[in-house]
Amino acid sequence: MDISLINAGLAAGAALAVVPLILHLMMRQTPKHVIFPALRLLRDRQKQSKKRLRVKNWLLLLARMALFMLMALALARPRITTESSVAGDDVDAAIALVFDTSLSMQYTERGNDRLKDAKIRAGEILKKATDRSEIFVINSADPARPASVTPALALKQIEALDFRDANRPLNASVIQGIAAVSASPLPRRDVYVLTDLARSAWDTSSTTVSEAINKANATKDKKVSCYVLRLTPKEVRDVGIVSAEPASQFATQGDRLEIKSVIRSWGPKTTRVAELWIDGQPKEKRPIELAENAEVEVSFLTPATLAAGLHQGDIRLSGGDDNMSFDDKRFFSFVVQPAYRVLIISDLSIDADFVKNVLEPDPRDLREGETQFCKVTRMLANDFSRMPNKSSLREYSAIFLLNVARLTDSDWGALTSYVRDGGGLVVGLGSRVTPESYNDTAAGQLLPARIDKIRTMPQNSVFAKPDGSHSLFNRFRNEYEAALSRVPVYKAWSVQPQTSRPILLYNDGTPALLERPFPGTRTGHVLLWTTSLSRGVSGRGTDPGWNELWNSWSFLVMLETVEYLAGTSTETLNYEAGQDAYLSLDPVRRASNFAVEGPKPEDKQSPSVSPTQEKVPISSPQSIGQWKVTGKAPDGSAINMGFSVNVPESESTVVPLEENELISIFGSKENVHLAEDAKNWGELVNKVRIGREIFPWIMLLILIIVTLENLLANRFHRETATA
Repeated sequence: MDISLINAGLAAGAALAVVPLILHLMMRQTPKHVIFPALRLLRDRQKQSKKRLRVKNWLLLLARMALFMLMALALARPRITTESSVAGDDVDAAIALVFDTSLSMQYTERGNDRLKDAKIRAGEILKKATDRSEIFVINSADPARPASVTPALALKQIEALDFRDANRPLNASVIQGIAAVSASPLPRRDVYVLTDLARSAWDTSSTTVSEAINKANATKDKKVSCYVLRLTPKEVRDVGIVSAEPASQFATQGDRLEIKSVIRSWGPKTTRVAELWIDGQPKEKRPIELAENAEVEVSFLTPATLAAGLHQGDIRLSGGDDNMSFDDKRFFSFVVQPAYRVLIISDLSIDADFVKNVLEPDPRDLREGETQFCKVTRMLANDFSRMPNKSSLREYSAIFLLNVARLTDSDWGALTSYVRDGGGLVVGLGSRVTPESYNDTAAGQLLPARIDKIRTMPQNSVFAKPDGSHSLFNRFRNEYEAALSRVPVYKAWSVQPQTSRPILLYNDGTPALLERPFPGTRTGHVLLWTTSLSRGVSGRGTDPGWNELWNSWSFLVMLETVEYLAGTSTETLNYEAGQDAYLSLDPVRRASNFAVEGPKPEDKQSPSVSPTQEKVPISSPQSIGQWKVTGKAPDGSAINMGFSVNVPESESTVVPLEENELISIFGSKENVHLAEDAKNWGELVNKVRIGREIFPWIMLLILIIVTLENLLANRFHRETATA
């Protein structure tokens, strides 16, 4: 910390403090000899009086000298400052203006949104900049390196700034600003960050800003000053849709799909109307009561009459004034398709019953409005071997091979071709399985493991924690973990895994479910269960007592299995702005070129797809809303796909960054100067640039000394009454 003088020349006036001393010495009175009676008492009294008067005169002298010194010092205007930058507004400066253009800056008060306020403050800064100053205008959403412009051109760039649906963390923009002004030869370097200071706009775990400013300030005469203007409203009032997601990306034709949404309120109790729109048509509306600073979950059901194909919709809010409009609507996409076709192959009908009943339950067991999830075809192994045209297997989304004793090499070859074309095969072992048929060359090219022998499981054997990252289990990860840990397992095949991944184990560490992928135009999958997928009846099929999986909620994993093998469980049709999007291709109906159209005219893309690609890549879609992807299949028919893009959920959460978090990002309190509002903006800049002036304190001290000097003079020189 340094002490410097604004008017250093006037400090020389402190030398005038010797004037009272000179006058004191020059005007000393010569003692007068007075003839007085020789009275000892009076002479002693006179000596004491002279000593006291001498002390009093010195006190007055010191007080008057201090007055001269302090007056000279006050005229020099001393200050305490933490930097040595040039203070005047007429000094050429390198100025970086970092604008937060995230959607939370749309918050509007008294007719002005936060971005408009930021533009006004930036204009005030540029008015004081010299014509030779270098200005860098930085948009938080634009990664391009900022160019140096004049203040006049900077004003035009600032006026053109608008909100951006996708943004980078402000850390990156601040680093850009620090780098830009650090490279300038001008004597003063300032970085101004104009933001609502929403936590969602910052990466609070990053230290890159701290490192950048410490590096820039390593050279004393090239220091960079960073200012942050908080544009956060004092009291946030907003109602917004935080999320709106279909329960599944795919719905069975004739079924009603649940759309779940979360609506959050900041501020006092209020009422809104939530509306469901699909394909541009209103479907349902519902009044919503919101308590103070609360959130509610609202669910809608899509109509059961939707045709097969892509459908796009939104949840929107109405019925009230809002300070932010972007979070009053949230978009979603889903596909309606016919029921999945599934083939179950077994030696005995009893071995297929339990899987079939889960995938295609009795119509009498369905709730009102529900439709069949799958359409199951059952086939005995002998009939499968006699099947004349096995190329028709590609019509099935999944094939289950349950407790089949043996298959011919031709059968294994047909299943291998089906899987390599992108199909999904589930193999459930049981008591009828013969190891030689499952371990021969044809089967070995397909199965995830060689099978050894049936083993009796140790007492208290159950399924262990499943691989929660796998698509089979991640949707209901906690529920599957709890349910499977209570399923007893009595028998299983011991196996030797090969080219496979275990995704479910028994609690003794041996594999219960293995997967082998087959990459291609579309990835095929083989899943191998080492225990039975049937209860069995003694003498009529699988020996009873293999496990209790059939009697557990976790047996619903068979539904997840069909979705996974069909490729729909991993499909995503709803993205956040800036995320790369990928849409799965139908291996039969493929196109090499696609046209992508977004909500804005500039959103067009033309991605090309190689013969080995499984998905259409759409690079970083930015605009919020509905996107369409079209192509033409080899037979000339149209391919219509699409997806939805929403603002990141964090943008709708209006939580400001705390001051200590901001200081942590910049590394220290000296590295960043925070203005809480526009009123103390100029005061803060002056305090940092000019420093804290001591002038008012010196003037107060002068006043005290003048008062003291007068009191002393009156007291010391007043005449005492003659006794």
